Amino acid sequence: PRARVVACPHSVICWPSTRCFQASGFDVGRRMGIGSREAYIPALKDHSIDLVPEYIGNLLLYFDPDFKETVLEAVELQLYKSLPGDLSILTPSPASDTDTVTVTGATAAAWKLKTIADLAAHSADVKFAAPSAFQSRPAGLAGLRQKYGLDIAAGNFKIVNDGGGAVTVRALVDGTVTAANVFSTSPSIAEHHLVVLEDPLHNFLAGNIVPLVNSQKKSDRLKTVLDAVSAKLTTAGLAELNAAVSGNSGLDPDQAARRWVHDNGFDRSVS
Repeated sequence: PRARVVACPHSVICWPSTRCFQASGFDVGRRMGIGSREAYIPALKDHSIDLVPEYIGNLLLYFDPDFKETVLEAVELQLYKSLPGDLSILTPSPASDTDTVTVTGATAAAWKLKTIADLAAHSADVKFAAPSAFQSRPAGLAGLRQKYGLDIAAGNFKIVNDGGGAVTVRALVDGTVTAANVFSTSPSIAEHHLVVLEDPLHNFLAGNIVPLVNSQKKSDRLKTVLDAVSAKLTTAGLAELNAAVSGNSGLDPDQAARRWVHDNGFDRSVS
């Protein structure tokens, strides 16, 4: 069978899947750089491509932009209801790329922080870095205030429009800010010994990786392989893959994927 896999916002997700497909006997073609959902959803529907690794929460919002719940189980159920018949999802992975509230290890230790709620007790002293949109998003400052009582004063909010990247992390590490909006698969978390505060009230939308396939190409064999890969992917593992391709090791995505495939036993056919 043939399965074409397109690039996703983090291309490192695509490469392990395609390498596992090849080891399990699939003939795989890759369509890299295909663009946004506005481009690849129609391509899935017209059979130009067959499969794409997706982020479950944002995928749901594409089809149902008014959905308000954020918990994985609710998002998955609603996505089953919202997808057109010619598209299907398979089992979501525990690996999740989602927004977080992140602090340094020193801050977490000094204030005994485990959850976002713990940080709320120090609201007056918290300087927070995030993109400008975080000020108006329901899950941004408003959500943190409503769900956890974390009330960031306007003067303590530092706009950094780099998507939780190097500038944001630098501000956190050098003490310019106390907490920051960093994505959960950022390699900077492990590199700088940062602490991601738990979000037990699910302020942030589920970002679990989920395979989206053309329904006519879904098969038991495809599901077996993808379920095995999805089960092995973890948030920390994705961060390590990101570190491998963006850090000092300088691996390209395929090299990093080959290493991941070997380390996780997928360099032979999934049974």
